[in-house]
Amino acid sequence: RRIVMIKVNNLLINKGTFQLGPIDLELEKGYVYAITGNSGSGKTLFLQTLLGGLSSEKNMITYDNLNFHENEVDIKYLYSYVADKPLFSDSLRVAEVLYKIYKLDERFNLEKCFEFLSKHKVYRHKKIYELSQGERKILLFSIGYFTNTKLLVLDNPFSGVGLIARKEMIALLREYMDEDKTIIIVTEEPYVIQNLADYIIVFENGQVTSKEDVVELQERFETNDIERILLSLLKGENEND
Repeated sequence: RRIVMIKVNNLLINKGTFQLGPIDLELEKGYVYAITGNSGSGKTLFLQTLLGGLSSEKNMITYDNLNFHENEVDIKYLYSYVADKPLFSDSLRVAEVLYKIYKLDERFNLEKCFEFLSKHKVYRHKKIYELSQGERKILLFSIGYFTNTKLLVLDNPFSGVGLIARKEMIALLREYMDEDKTIIIVTEEPYVIQNLADYIIVFENGQVTSKEDVVELQERFETNDIERILLSLLKGENEND
Protein backbone atom coordinates (compact mmCIF):
# COMPACT_ATOMS: atom_id res chain seq x y z
CA ARG A 1 0.00 0.00 0.00
CA ARG A 2 1.41 3.32 -1.07
CA ILE A 3 1.06 6.14 1.42
CA VAL A 4 1.30 9.73 0.22
CA MET A 5 3.46 11.80 2.53
CA ILE A 6 3.49 15.12 0.68
CA LYS A 7 0.88 16.40 -1.73
CA VAL A 8 1.65 19.44 -3.87
CA ASN A 9 -1.56 20.79 -5.32
CA ASN A 10 -1.50 23.46 -8.04
CA LEU A 11 1.48 25.19 -6.40
CA LEU A 12 2.16 28.60 -7.89
CA ILE A 13 4.81 31.02 -6.62
CA ASN A 14 6.01 34.25 -8.22
CA LYS A 15 9.41 35.49 -7.14
CA GLY A 16 10.53 38.57 -9.01
CA THR A 17 10.14 37.74 -12.69
CA PHE A 18 10.39 33.99 -12.08
CA GLN A 19 7.28 31.84 -11.90
CA LEU A 20 7.37 28.49 -10.18
CA GLY A 21 4.53 26.19 -11.18
CA PRO A 22 1.77 25.37 -11.46
CA ILE A 23 3.03 22.08 -9.96
CA ASP A 24 1.06 19.00 -8.99
CA LEU A 25 3.07 16.28 -7.30
CA GLU A 26 2.60 13.42 -4.86
CA LEU A 27 5.57 12.11 -2.90
CA GLU A 28 5.03 8.77 -1.20
CA LYS A 29 6.61 7.21 1.85
CA GLY A 30 9.36 4.67 1.31
CA TYR A 31 11.04 6.25 -1.74
CA VAL A 32 14.01 8.41 -2.66
CA TYR A 33 13.17 11.29 -5.01
CA ALA A 34 15.99 12.97 -6.92
CA ILE A 35 15.11 16.49 -8.07
CA THR A 36 17.23 17.58 -10.99
CA GLY A 37 17.29 20.18 -13.76
CA ASN A 38 19.46 22.88 -15.28
CA SER A 39 20.60 25.66 -13.01
CA GLY A 40 17.93 28.34 -12.59
CA SER A 41 15.12 25.85 -13.23
CA GLY A 42 13.48 26.43 -9.82
CA LYS A 43 14.70 23.43 -7.82
CA THR A 44 15.87 25.32 -4.71
CA LEU A 45 12.87 27.65 -4.82
CA PHE A 46 10.63 24.57 -4.91
CA LEU A 47 12.50 23.11 -1.94
CA GLN A 48 12.18 26.35 0.07
CA THR A 49 8.45 26.43 -0.60
CA LEU A 50 8.07 22.74 0.21
CA LEU A 51 9.72 23.34 3.60
CA GLY A 52 7.57 26.37 4.40
CA GLY A 53 10.33 28.95 3.87
CA LEU A 54 8.14 30.77 1.34
CA SER A 55 4.46 31.06 1.99
CA SER A 56 2.01 29.37 -0.33
CA GLU A 57 -1.78 29.27 -0.22
CA LYS A 58 -3.41 27.06 2.35
CA ASN A 59 -3.71 23.65 0.72
CA MET A 60 -1.08 23.93 -2.00
CA ILE A 61 1.25 21.82 0.16
CA THR A 62 0.09 19.21 2.65
CA TYR A 63 2.08 16.74 4.74
CA ASP A 64 0.01 13.76 5.88
CA ASN A 65 -2.96 16.14 5.42
CA LEU A 66 -1.39 18.87 7.60
CA ASN A 67 -0.84 22.33 6.09
CA PHE A 68 1.55 25.17 6.97
CA HIS A 69 -1.26 27.60 7.84
CA GLU A 70 -2.53 25.51 10.74
CA ASN A 71 0.23 23.01 11.52
CA GLU A 72 3.54 24.71 10.79
CA VAL A 73 5.29 23.50 13.96
CA ASP A 74 4.08 19.92 13.47
CA ILE A 75 5.23 19.87 9.85
CA LYS A 76 8.68 21.27 10.68
CA TYR A 77 9.02 18.46 13.19
CA LEU A 78 8.43 15.90 10.43
CA TYR A 79 11.50 16.73 8.37
CA SER A 80 15.19 17.37 8.64
CA TYR A 81 16.93 19.65 6.14
CA VAL A 82 20.46 19.54 4.74
CA ALA A 83 20.98 23.04 3.35
CA ASP A 84 23.21 23.88 0.41
CA LYS A 85 25.13 26.49 2.46
CA PRO A 86 25.51 27.02 6.22
CA LEU A 87 22.59 28.93 7.73
CA PHE A 88 24.62 29.97 10.78
CA SER A 89 27.43 32.46 11.41
CA ASP A 90 30.76 31.32 9.99
CA SER A 91 32.66 32.76 12.92
CA LEU A 92 31.25 30.03 15.18
CA ARG A 93 33.23 26.90 15.96
CA VAL A 94 31.91 23.52 14.81
CA ALA A 95 31.24 22.46 18.43
CA GLU A 96 29.33 25.69 19.19
CA VAL A 97 27.03 25.11 16.22
CA LEU A 98 26.35 21.52 17.25
CA TYR A 99 25.65 22.35 20.90
CA LYS A 100 23.22 25.11 19.84
CA ILE A 101 21.34 22.65 17.62
CA TYR A 102 21.37 20.04 20.39
CA LYS A 103 19.74 22.54 22.77
CA LEU A 104 17.11 23.54 20.22
CA ASP A 105 16.20 20.15 18.79
CA GLU A 106 15.73 17.06 20.93
CA ARG A 107 15.76 14.87 17.80
CA PHE A 108 19.45 15.63 17.22
CA ASN A 109 21.99 12.92 18.14
CA LEU A 110 25.02 14.97 19.17
CA GLU A 111 27.26 12.02 19.95
CA LYS A 112 26.82 10.27 16.59
CA CYS A 113 27.28 13.56 14.78
CA PHE A 114 30.62 14.26 16.54
CA GLU A 115 31.72 10.71 15.82
CA PHE A 116 31.00 11.01 12.09
CA LEU A 117 32.69 14.42 11.85
CA SER A 118 35.90 13.34 13.60
CA LYS A 119 36.08 10.31 11.32
CA HIS A 120 36.09 12.71 8.35
CA LYS A 121 38.49 15.13 10.04
CA VAL A 122 36.00 17.96 10.51
CA TYR A 123 37.35 19.05 13.87
CA ARG A 124 35.15 20.51 16.59
CA HIS A 125 37.50 23.40 17.46
CA LYS A 126 37.57 24.73 13.88
CA LYS A 127 35.61 27.82 12.93
CA ILE A 128 33.13 27.45 10.07
CA TYR A 129 35.08 29.87 7.84
CA GLU A 130 38.18 27.67 8.24
CA LEU A 131 36.43 24.66 6.73
CA SER A 132 36.81 23.75 3.07
CA GLN A 133 33.69 23.51 0.91
CA GLY A 134 33.71 19.72 1.27
CA GLU A 135 34.09 19.92 5.07
CA ARG A 136 31.16 22.34 5.29
CA LYS A 137 29.06 19.94 3.24
CA ILE A 138 30.00 17.06 5.55
CA LEU A 139 29.04 19.21 8.56
CA LEU A 140 25.67 20.17 7.06
CA PHE A 141 25.00 16.58 6.06
CA SER A 142 25.77 15.22 9.51
CA ILE A 143 23.53 17.79 11.23
CA GLY A 144 20.61 16.83 8.99
CA TYR A 145 21.30 13.12 8.96
CA PHE A 146 21.71 12.67 12.71
CA THR A 147 18.42 14.43 13.39
CA ASN A 148 15.91 11.63 13.87
CA THR A 149 13.10 12.14 11.37
CA LYS A 150 10.82 10.49 8.79
CA LEU A 151 11.67 12.87 5.94
CA LEU A 152 15.16 13.92 4.96
CA VAL A 153 15.53 16.79 2.47
CA LEU A 154 18.98 17.48 0.98
CA ASP A 155 19.97 20.38 -1.26
CA ASN A 156 23.08 19.50 -3.30
CA PRO A 157 24.75 17.66 -0.43
CA PHE A 158 27.80 16.30 -2.27
CA SER A 159 29.40 19.17 -4.20
CA GLY A 160 33.05 19.41 -3.19
CA VAL A 161 32.90 16.27 -1.03
CA GLY A 162 35.74 13.75 -1.56
CA LEU A 163 35.03 10.27 -2.90
CA ILE A 164 35.43 8.38 0.37
CA ALA A 165 33.13 10.67 2.36
CA ARG A 166 30.60 10.75 -0.49
CA LYS A 167 30.50 6.98 -0.68
CA GLU A 168 29.89 6.75 3.03
CA MET A 169 27.21 9.46 2.97
CA ILE A 170 25.36 7.57 0.23
CA ALA A 171 25.68 4.34 2.23
CA LEU A 172 24.19 6.12 5.28
CA LEU A 173 21.29 7.40 3.20
CA ARG A 174 20.58 3.90 1.96
CA GLU A 175 20.72 2.64 5.53
CA TYR A 176 18.28 5.35 6.63
CA MET A 177 15.57 4.28 4.19
CA ASP A 178 12.66 2.05 5.08
CA GLU A 179 9.00 1.95 4.03
CA ASP A 180 8.12 4.65 6.52
CA LYS A 181 10.73 7.16 5.42
CA THR A 182 11.26 9.48 2.46
CA ILE A 183 14.29 11.24 1.01
CA ILE A 184 14.12 14.25 -1.31
CA ILE A 185 17.49 15.15 -2.77
CA VAL A 186 18.38 17.94 -5.17
CA THR A 187 21.33 16.80 -7.27
CA GLU A 188 22.72 16.91 -10.79
CA GLU A 189 25.09 14.01 -10.15
CA PRO A 190 24.30 10.87 -12.18
CA TYR A 191 26.34 8.71 -9.78
CA VAL A 192 24.18 9.80 -6.84
CA ILE A 193 20.93 9.25 -8.73
CA GLN A 194 22.09 5.84 -9.96
CA ASN A 195 23.02 4.70 -6.45
CA LEU A 196 20.17 6.19 -4.49
CA ALA A 197 17.06 7.35 -6.33
CA ASP A 198 13.80 5.53 -6.99
CA TYR A 199 12.32 8.46 -8.92
CA ILE A 200 13.72 11.35 -10.93
CA ILE A 201 11.80 14.65 -10.96
CA VAL A 202 13.00 17.03 -13.67
CA PHE A 203 12.52 20.80 -13.39
CA GLU A 204 12.61 23.17 -16.36
CA ASN A 205 11.63 26.87 -16.22
CA GLY A 206 9.80 26.47 -12.93
CA GLN A 207 7.78 23.48 -14.15
CA VAL A 208 8.04 19.76 -13.48
CA THR A 209 8.61 18.31 -16.94
CA SER A 210 8.85 14.72 -15.79
CA LYS A 211 8.54 12.47 -12.74
CA GLU A 212 9.60 8.94 -13.52
CA ASP A 213 10.64 5.68 -11.97
CA VAL A 214 14.41 5.23 -12.48
CA VAL A 215 14.11 1.55 -13.45
CA GLU A 216 11.35 2.30 -15.97
CA LEU A 217 13.46 5.09 -17.45
CA GLN A 218 16.39 2.70 -17.87
CA GLU A 219 14.12 0.27 -19.66
CA ARG A 220 12.58 2.93 -21.87
CA PHE A 221 15.92 4.40 -22.91
CA GLU A 222 17.41 0.90 -23.16
CA THR A 223 20.42 1.88 -21.08
CA ASN A 224 21.52 1.87 -17.42
CA ASP A 225 23.60 4.98 -18.08
CA ILE A 226 21.84 7.58 -15.93
CA GLU A 227 24.01 10.37 -17.30
CA ARG A 228 22.80 9.67 -20.84
CA ILE A 229 19.19 9.46 -19.69
CA LEU A 230 19.50 12.75 -17.76
CA LEU A 231 21.00 14.53 -20.75
CA SER A 232 18.11 13.32 -22.89
CA LEU A 233 15.50 14.35 -20.32
CA LEU A 234 17.06 17.79 -19.87
CA LYS A 235 17.05 18.27 -23.63
CA GLY A 236 13.40 17.20 -23.67
CA GLU A 237 13.93 13.97 -25.61
CA ASN A 238 11.60 11.13 -24.79
CA GLU A 239 13.38 7.91 -25.41
CA ASN A 240 16.23 6.27 -27.19
CA ASP A 241 16.12 8.25 -30.46
